[in-house]
Amino acid sequence: MKKTGFIGIGNIANAIISGALAGEILSAENLILYDIDAEKLSPFAKKGIAIAKSIKDLAENADVLFLTVKPQILMSVLEQLKPNLKDDTLIISPVAGVKIEKINTALGGNKKIIRVMPNTPLMYSAGATAISVGEGVLDGDKDFCEKIFASSGVTVVLPEEQIDAVTGISGSSPAFFMRFAREIINEGVNQGMIREDAENLVLGTMLGTAKMMMESDRTADELIKAVASPGGTTEAGLKTMDEENFDGLVSKIISSAITRSKELSK
Repeated sequence: MKKTGFIGIGNIANAIISGALAGEILSAENLILYDIDAEKLSPFAKKGIAIAKSIKDLAENADVLFLTVKPQILMSVLEQLKPNLKDDTLIISPVAGVKIEKINTALGGNKKIIRVMPNTPLMYSAGATAISVGEGVLDGDKDFCEKIFASSGVTVVLPEEQIDAVTGISGSSPAFFMRFAREIINEGVNQGMIREDAENLVLGTMLGTAKMMMESDRTADELIKAVASPGGTTEAGLKTMDEENFDGLVSKIISSAITRSKELSK
């Protein structure tokens, strides 16, 4: 296994590490971590995982380096990494809004960089991650990255120009699904249900629907038609969706998230 380093140990780093260890894509003896907050590193040190003394130490020892830091400190981190990186180090960046070209330039050029866009369900081993591969990245490097994120969900390899679309489609959409679910739950309560019962029914339905769509060979339209009996309750709800231009509203919501992503990446 490649010596894999993480700089910044927050929620995303914890999710990636946990999934990759559970899937045996990474091993404890091949990890090296760094964070300015020693408390974040303590649980890993107790498991025998190596802790770097500095960014320089991390850079000199890692074959693969995850930039799991906040966007506002990334450039400072890259400045410290630049003189210490090994020539063939693979850089994997989940930093939102920062393009491969910008990272490559900050590191002096000719670096192997993969940009990834995971979403927050990654923390529950149910993420959806888009992967964009920079120039010079070997097939083995790409496969390694895919395996890491596949251990905690689904992965899709896309050109970097589509990453802004990914932000709206899978990056931000968990919040949109949650808000839709919240309002269905609230309506259940309005109808006299205990909130816990409404939550269980709605969340179970969301999980089952996702499984149904993933495992069925039918399209979404075909599945909708199968649920909606003519003249029935589902058809009544779908007609209201049409009357209120639900599809247009969803398109507008996703487009606004994508537009904001483009603004932030400039």
